[in-house]
Amino acid sequence: MIWIYPNIKKELDIHFSIDERFKCRCLTNKTTRASLRSSKYTRESATFIHTKSRLSNSLERETSLVETFKYTHTLKANKKRFADERSATHYVSFN
Repeated sequence: MIWIYPNIKKELDIHFSIDERFKCRCLTNKTTRASLRSSKYTRESATFIHTKSRLSNSLERETSLVETFKYTHTLKANKKRFADERSATHYVSFN
């Protein structure tokens, strides 16, 4: 049983089949869900600079790109542990 009217569903199918931005996001989401790597992200994507700005505001000081990288790539439960080995290696290369 389909809960949406067939004519509306058809219009949505057409729209999403030609919308390149949607196709790209859909492919990204499928890839992410299929990934074996852990992910700390639970909301929509935010740009790195937007995250840096929010972090700076919450700390009431300007944060560096390295601080922002560490903030975005560590686990929520344990801020000293990176989400994956690749992020930890990349962080070490900054220092």
